[in-house]
Amino acid sequence: MSTTAVDPLIETRPGDQVARIRPEDGASAAATLLAERLETRRAHIGVIGLGFAGLPIAVEFARAGFPVIGLDIDSNRVGLVNDGVSPVSDVDSAELTELVQDGRLAASTTFESLETVYCVLICVPTPLTPDRQPDLSYVRAAAHSIAAYLHAGMLVILQSTCSPGTTRKLLLPILQSTTGLTAGRDFFVAFAPERIDPGNVRFNVRNTPKLVGGLTLICTQVASQLYAAIVDRIVPVSSPELAEMTKLLENAFRFVNISFINEMALLCDRMGISIWEAIEAASTKPFGFMPHYPGPGVGGHCIPIVPFFLEAAAREHGMDGVMIEVAGNINAEMPHFVVAKLERLLRERGRSLAGARVLVLGAAYKSGTNDVRESPVFPILRLLRASAAELAYYDPLVPSLYSDGVFLVSLTSDEVAAQQFDCAVLLTDHGGFDYVQLAQRVTVFLDTRGRLAHVREPAVSQI
Repeated sequence: MSTTAVDPLIETRPGDQVARIRPEDGASAAATLLAERLETRRAHIGVIGLGFAGLPIAVEFARAGFPVIGLDIDSNRVGLVNDGVSPVSDVDSAELTELVQDGRLAASTTFESLETVYCVLICVPTPLTPDRQPDLSYVRAAAHSIAAYLHAGMLVILQSTCSPGTTRKLLLPILQSTTGLTAGRDFFVAFAPERIDPGNVRFNVRNTPKLVGGLTLICTQVASQLYAAIVDRIVPVSSPELAEMTKLLENAFRFVNISFINEMALLCDRMGISIWEAIEAASTKPFGFMPHYPGPGVGGHCIPIVPFFLEAAAREHGMDGVMIEVAGNINAEMPHFVVAKLERLLRERGRSLAGARVLVLGAAYKSGTNDVRESPVFPILRLLRASAAELAYYDPLVPSLYSDGVFLVSLTSDEVAAQQFDCAVLLTDHGGFDYVQLAQRVTVFLDTRGRLAHVREPAVSQI
């Protein structure tokens, strides 16, 4: 495997200038033309996938003065974007409306516009198959769509999470299959993983460092120049494989640590010890401890998905990836534990889960977002339904859910206040809701997020 001669310690930081690409340094005519288009903001940018990763970055490029076309196979999503209505919680509809009305951002379901695009960012989903194997079909489809319009001077960047080697072994051959163009000379390819954290009000596209690993040094340079227009700090790395592995490392680290703290929560429950108090006490140690927190199960696209890409990579290279498998089993058990504890708490109070009216608080996988991808709400609803519980849910950011063939509509806060429930389970804490008052009206209030860890109410229990 060849790697590019990039020192990973040489970064661009706020105020730095990305090295200019010049013919005298060996850059091709296509590279110098692209660099000039990037510098003058004349390079049209295409973003494939307008979800939680793609739309925020499309907005940032449009805000920076580039003409942007967003491409998505979901016609409803495309229609919302063109109407200035943001389908993701991290993009403000008012700002989106302004960019659309100014002609700086448009969306489409057709790919013909790639004929005039010079930079294409692939931000499509990379889910798992039913047997928990990486599904790269969306990446493959995007690559074929780009290949049909590939032209000299085009930069193609894969941002979607994938196994190490995907950029070089899957994306590159497809791009080179229909033209005589050469990567690194005629067109340019890089991997730059998305690091967006939906709902995070502190870190966003601009102030989250951007990793860039190109197939060649020139590929890394032009991709870095592109991102320097919207990101404060660029971190070039030695190859696409290194960038791909770094993404997996980041998220697998959280996955394993969340798994560990979830297992500690299971043990503390059996011992009658508060895991929340234990974490709070351990956090007083000024070194060697990094607090992680238990919950009803991991969610989102990255944390529950990425480790299985790493596990697949381990198998490919003759390793078992034992820790990832064990961590996955522990996290998969948490929804079962939540429902089993709810049932136990009701039984201790002389009640039954069967026929109980249960209010589920929160459907998104984390607070501050409307993202329900891989949310633990789905297995928990399934288990509650199997226990013959009567279900209702409340989430101000997720107005409706489709779960196992059942369409659910969120209650309003007024409806929650007016209706009676036997028990409530807090899965996602969006804030702005009086949980204590609700806890005073139910037989059991099961808190899976530590929101009421210091509240002394008879109905309140923690996981």
